[in-house]
Amino acid sequence: MSKIRALIGASFVSIFAVCAHATTINVVGYNQEAYRAMNGSVFEGFEALGGTHGEGEVANGFSTSVGSFSTLGGVGTGGTVSGLEGNTGSMLALRQGHVFGRESTSPDRGSWFLDSNDTWGLNWDVALADGKSFSKLMFAITDASDAGGFLRISAVGVNHELRSGRKLRDGNVRLVTIDFGRPTRAAEVSLANYASEGGEGSFSNDGFSIDGIQVAAVPLPPSLLLLGSAFLGLGIVTRRRRRQITA
Repeated sequence: MSKIRALIGASFVSIFAVCAHATTINVVGYNQEAYRAMNGSVFEGFEALGGTHGEGEVANGFSTSVGSFSTLGGVGTGGTVSGLEGNTGSMLALRQGHVFGRESTSPDRGSWFLDSNDTWGLNWDVALADGKSFSKLMFAITDASDAGGFLRISAVGVNHELRSGRKLRDGNVRLVTIDFGRPTRAAEVSLANYASEGGEGSFSNDGFSIDGIQVAAVPLPPSLLLLGSAFLGLGIVTRRRRRQITA
């Protein structure tokens, strides 16, 4: 019995230790070596979705293999919006080809990407099929913060602004890695354009695209498996003792 209790205690300590890890956001210039090094087990490049839906706006809650996407609001204007037939500039959009510095970053000659459509930005509710857990994700952002906006990436209360000084060059590509430090089944990530560095509540229209999403799915944490085994063992021992008493 004492061994089982020790196992339960060790499992709880392990769980709490994992949960104590903090979320980190890392942004670097895009390069294939860093991108391929992650080797995420779930990938979304919008290729199948683009082939199915075609170019055009997508409704809030647009579902993908890595969760759903919604616009943060605002109405886009300019060539990006007017260049797509029927585009209102009020929703995110699936695009392909080269659109004012935005293009696909999916490997193996991909052509589709999810475009902010010059709205204020996007909200991503990260979730995998069948409720699988994940610990890290990676994606590419193209053409952000080149027209005056300060793009802020936020996840679990952690923020990272894409620029702090001058505008970024047209068509720039950044590789973003968000490490949650522990397995989780759901997370909210936002990419929001602000009118000033560190600004709050004052949004800006500065288009960008997101593509080449990788998510590191993880199996059930070993500590939870250990905990389950310990409870199972405790139940077996308790049942045997009851039988001995009633015999």
